[in-house]
Amino acid sequence: MCVGMCERVSDLVVGLREAVALIDVAALSGSDAVELVEMFSEAERLAAAGKTLAAGRVASSGAWQGTGYRTPAQWIASQTQSTVGSAITTLETARNLDSLPSTRESFVSGRLSEKQAAEISAASVIDPDAEESLLTTAAEATVAQLKEECRQVRMAAVSDEDAVERIRLGRYLRSWVDRDGAVRLDARLAPDDGAVLVGTVGESAATLQEQARRSGRQERAEAYAADALVGLVSREGRAPRAVVHVDVDASAFVRGRTIAGERCRIAGIGAVPVTVARRMASAGIVKVIERDGVDVRRVVHRGRTIPAHLRTALEARDETCVVPRCDVRSNLEIDHLLPYAEGGPTQLANLARLCRYHHAQKTHHGWRLGGKPGEWTWTRGGRAPPAPIT
Repeated sequence: MCVGMCERVSDLVVGLREAVALIDVAALSGSDAVELVEMFSEAERLAAAGKTLAAGRVASSGAWQGTGYRTPAQWIASQTQSTVGSAITTLETARNLDSLPSTRESFVSGRLSEKQAAEISAASVIDPDAEESLLTTAAEATVAQLKEECRQVRMAAVSDEDAVERIRLGRYLRSWVDRDGAVRLDARLAPDDGAVLVGTVGESAATLQEQARRSGRQERAEAYAADALVGLVSREGRAPRAVVHVDVDASAFVRGRTIAGERCRIAGIGAVPVTVARRMASAGIVKVIERDGVDVRRVVHRGRTIPAHLRTALEARDETCVVPRCDVRSNLEIDHLLPYAEGGPTQLANLARLCRYHHAQKTHHGWRLGGKPGEWTWTRGGRAPPAPIT
């Protein structure tokens, strides 16, 4: 039976591969495209069911052992080219289906997607009496509505305290770097902790958005939420100074950019522009690893931290972003009028506080800050004359 089953599935995969290769998108009518989407969606659901059942057997039989992976989930993730988290969900679904025949039958018949099966099985294994109603919901409602009902089932099946404690024990904060080099976050928090975080970020984001509106500019709400989150952990005087380990050629750090053969990497993040490393140095200490080819010559501590007394004086002088007509007061950043890399001193006359938006405009988009307190100018192109250094 096993040999015959594997051969049959193999033939189906070959046929499906050939069918996909023959698709001529330009020649498809709209109705044909609709029909193909429906058929491929059903095939996808059936394939997910088969994969889930087989993955469960791989885990229970120990067949993954000796493959070089520490857990069956890691092996599944490598085979499915997915994340370990999604592989864990697949294995949990497979285990739950053993005691949920109705959900299993709906899954293997193609009526449930992998996501629906995972949600229903996770809730029904806690409260088997809810299985049939959840299957009905899956047939009639959206995935979002199904998820909400499953969440209610899980919450109702245990005491409130037990539910919250279970979530708290499973709390996490994960980070990774995506293909563009952006740092991404994923967190799982207990409801009370999450509510505090979301509420605090929301209030701060609303303030930032209103300040931006009064200054005549507008970005997406999600952008202000991101600024608010960063502000919570980097607010001046509240967060510890970070030590940033930068693997960068010393000449590139001084120059402000890399040239062919040079590098600039932040440990745990990856390749970054030198401007990023230098900006981080303004808030902490950068350990610059000077290299001669592949050999490390020395480690140099570089930084341009602002002394506390100077920071206090600057905050008192520049209560808002100094760009004319900008009223932003939160999460202001300190800028050297004459750039630090060009010998600009860390003195009050050479410093100004800018909002993140205008700091980025000055750093990356050709805008220049000139003049002096009370007479600041904001122009594009060229270089504004720096304030006199006294």
